[in-house]
Amino acid sequence: MTNLFAQKVGEAENPSKSRYILKLNTMKKLFLIPAMALLVVLGMSFTTLVSENDPEPNVQAQDYVLVNGNWQAIPEQACTGGDATCQVQFGQDGPVYDLYDEMDLNSLKQDSEGGPIIIQP
Repeated sequence: MTNLFAQKVGEAENPSKSRYILKLNTMKKLFLIPAMALLVVLGMSFTTLVSENDPEPNVQAQDYVLVNGNWQAIPEQACTGGDATCQVQFGQDGPVYDLYDEMDLNSLKQDSEGGPIIIQP
């Protein structure tokens, strides 16, 4: 009867062959570490934080008015563009404010009509 290395059973093993067996066992164990790392990386490549079924946030366009030095957001107003400044009025007898596209004094909206847009507060 012979073993893996064609030695007769009962003979003393060659020390170089026992080192080969030791290296073989070590390599078998060390092969699993990169293989497991590859599997983990492959599995993580398919994970995402955002689901495709998550709804997108509802972003609404807004205009701004400067009230007593503070910016106040209001719904987007339909200013047609022109020579006059677009203005809004809160209520029928309320104050009239200039309308801005952004929170910036340089982003004043223009309107072709002259009167303010009345907004019910």
